Amino acid sequence: MRPKKDQKKEWEALELDEMWTFVGQRRRKVWLWLAVERASRRIVAWVLGRRDAATARRLWQALPRRYRCRCWYFTDEWKAYVGVLPRWHHRRCPKGSGGTSIVEAINCSLRQRCGVLVRKSCSFSKSLSMHTARIKIVIDRYNTTLN
Repeated sequence: MRPKKDQKKEWEALELDEMWTFVGQRRRKVWLWLAVERASRRIVAWVLGRRDAATARRLWQALPRRYRCRCWYFTDEWKAYVGVLPRWHHRRCPKGSGGTSIVEAINCSLRQRCGVLVRKSCSFSKSLSMHTARIKIVIDRYNTTLN
């Protein structure tokens, strides 16, 4: 057995995904981007925005520092992740492979807990600030139930 200082730290795994919602009208789509720690199922970062590389960069910047190195990133095959995540640590998972099954399950759970995330709903936010506040409350409650 190696001495403690020579042992390598275990690499962590994050699953990243995005889901759409809307503000005011169905035409005004807003995407909720999530980064979920695979081992604990905790949401470690999230952002709202468009489905583009700029929002993917904002999600990367929202990640706590410890998740920016020595971490594997599992995503769907959406092209916005390619230019943002470190190439050697990024694992693109095709649909149905199970590589992003945890974050997809959390998406489903959040849709059940938060009316503004349901696609066919009478519950919607008229402003982006209220939309953000409602989602923040649900994510904070979700993370505290894991402790």
